[in-house]
Amino acid sequence: VVSVIYGLPALDDTRTEVVDAGNGEEEERQLEDYAGLFKLSLISGCSALILSALALVIMIRLGAALVKTALLTSVGLSLVFAVGCFVAGQIVGGVIGILSFLCGCCYARIVWSRIPFAAANLKTGLTAVNENFGLIFVAYFLVVLALGYTAVWALSMIGVYDVAGDCLVEKDDTGEDITEDEDDLKDKLMLDTWFFFLYHFFGHNKLFRTQSKSPLRELYMVLLLVSFFWTQQVIQNTIQVTVAGTIGSWWFTLNESNSCCGSAVTSSLCRATTTSFGSICFGSLIVAIIETLRVMIESARRDHDGIILCILDCCISCLQNAVEYFNKWAYIYVGLYGYSYLKAGKNVMTLFRERGWQTIITDDLISNTILLASFVAAGLTGVVGITIDAVKDDWLSGTFEDDAQTVAFLTAFIIGLVMSTIMLSVVASAANAVIVLFAEAPAEFETSHPELSGEMREAWRMAYPATCGF
Repeated sequence: VVSVIYGLPALDDTRTEVVDAGNGEEEERQLEDYAGLFKLSLISGCSALILSALALVIMIRLGAALVKTALLTSVGLSLVFAVGCFVAGQIVGGVIGILSFLCGCCYARIVWSRIPFAAANLKTGLTAVNENFGLIFVAYFLVVLALGYTAVWALSMIGVYDVAGDCLVEKDDTGEDITEDEDDLKDKLMLDTWFFFLYHFFGHNKLFRTQSKSPLRELYMVLLLVSFFWTQQVIQNTIQVTVAGTIGSWWFTLNESNSCCGSAVTSSLCRATTTSFGSICFGSLIVAIIETLRVMIESARRDHDGIILCILDCCISCLQNAVEYFNKWAYIYVGLYGYSYLKAGKNVMTLFRERGWQTIITDDLISNTILLASFVAAGLTGVVGITIDAVKDDWLSGTFEDDAQTVAFLTAFIIGLVMSTIMLSVVASAANAVIVLFAEAPAEFETSHPELSGEMREAWRMAYPATCGF
């Protein structure tokens, strides 16, 4: 609705408005054209789709090597940060970077022996995905769905942004309005939107506030942000539940799950989009609200940092990490057994607590690998955005002038990050499902897939001899 009311008119490059030219005279001026930004969003989405698919293929082929690469990269980035700070004369930042590098080295030394099990876990999950390759098509379909939603969302955001300048007024210390060029105010709002910093939401004497007639537009911006996060989470978790259900069938009943689009894939997708969809939406909404709250707090900190906002940001960040960690394992049980969201989370945590695996599931070797792949894909998509701006400089330069390259990169980067995260969630879901099933039903795995079971058992003995149990 928002995209139709506000978005479509914003793409009309023939729009004009009458403004006061002074001396009691009026003149007609051309309004900004946002069609170029919309085209950039579509091309960036298509590029992200291709790059995400390429990253998935690489993960399947070179999973073990990428686990080591991700671990060493995280350590190396700390050293690069430290060197950069020292070169720039930032001694404190350099010291922090060195401490982070040393901690990273210690962490790498501790978990290096666990890499074989992480690689075996990843290999098992990807083998299941290969034998049920229809999961890739499901992921493709949902990513294309995400692309379509991103286009509608971008159109809505452009429309709301286009009308936002009518109500943006800056206040001074006495509460009086300060006259400032409307285009400058709208450019600031646009950049802050793509940074997910809502300048005008938390008001103090140097932030942008709106007239009393504009709360609906304020609400639109916040709701658009919530809807973007929520939709991303729903699509990502739908993939996770579908993958978990398929791998569960592959684990227990091999005959039903060894074809491209067999009954394991179709029945798992059906459950994820029907009986389990309420659980998916509920958990996704919780994360979306928390992410939006964090964005608003970061917006306030960017302009008026203080101890209270710092504490709030830290608390919200911890809450977000805890909920996302809970969701990661809860949705495995939702996909495997069709439990409700809360019951699934309780059961899976009970399973790991009884097995004594709390420390083991905190290892982030595979998730770090997936995160690295997502950021690489997003970065390359950002480069595509800059390239488009260089080739088609009239798409953004007329509207954003000196900020055109920044807007182009951020637009493409954010779209690439969202879409690559959805696509690579297939890998994350496969690995997480294997861990849960290996804890709950190792005997069934030995019966149905003895070779893979042997590799995982051997790697498990090497990595966790104290909690082996085999």
